[in-house]
Amino acid sequence: MRREERARLFALLRDADEECGDHGGVELYGVELPGGSAATITVNGRPHGSWTSCERVADRLGLHLVWLDPEPGL
Repeated sequence: MRREERARLFALLRDADEECGDHGGVELYGVELPGGSAATITVNGRPHGSWTSCERVADRLGLHLVWLDPEPGL
């Protein structure tokens, strides 16, 4: 399947902040929708937002994008 024909799951991770005792971890889960837009939910499953791309939300919130599904075509 081509990228625009299938959804792909991702997670957005925050960095650890040892001064505050935060070990980092998953901040949001999301799905890249066919066509490239994305939707995110909190780790508790509550809706968070819709975005023009998963890269956009990662950049906007200062989080690291990690794909949970293999690359398209694999």
